[in-house]
Amino acid sequence: MRELILLTDAFLSDRIRARTTLLEENDFVEGVREATQILRHTFFRPNILFLHLRPDSDLAEMQALVDKTAAYRMGIMLLARHPIKELGREQVINVWASPQGPAWQHDLRKSNLDLAILMAYQISQNWRGRINLCMAVADEPTAKQGTQFLTELIDLARLPSQTEVHVIAAPFMQAVQSAPQADLSTFGLPKEPDLRFYQEIVSVVDGSCIFIRDSGEESALA
Repeated sequence: MRELILLTDAFLSDRIRARTTLLEENDFVEGVREATQILRHTFFRPNILFLHLRPDSDLAEMQALVDKTAAYRMGIMLLARHPIKELGREQVINVWASPQGPAWQHDLRKSNLDLAILMAYQISQNWRGRINLCMAVADEPTAKQGTQFLTELIDLARLPSQTEVHVIAAPFMQAVQSAPQADLSTFGLPKEPDLRFYQEIVSVVDGSCIFIRDSGEESALA
């Protein structure tokens, strides 16, 4: 509890609103569920569940948390730190988007990109770093559509002018290896994620990763 109080005090000293609540529960999943149910009725209710995805994480437990959180309209962030590099030089963030064909409309809620864009923007401001918008596509004609989509997204989301677009015509895992090296890479988290697969991505990317699912209430274009 003392460590939580110290962490809360550190947030408050940085003018970040923070409170500490201790809930005793033998089962971690049930504890998180109960805390979420209680706090969702407060004025400043939690809107993101942030968890560490470690090599030794109990994947069944993590999966249960991810599944239960969806019912509370909360965003989810799973951070998988690189065991050696950690967050590297804290300069470059790669945001991976899935192809949005055939319509290629800027509906970020449908594409699960709102929270990832907002998070990347905030971190880039804190780091004074740079964002790369990345996408893996099947072929070169699709790559042109993807490049146009992401270029327009930079303007629509009012991202920094130095934001770069990298669309790679290759299978996903190959594209991830071919993308510019980043200190943090973000990927979408589907409704039924394979958490073991996401653990493996860290070694393929060779850097820290964060896997994100929108709550449905964020908007990077507002």
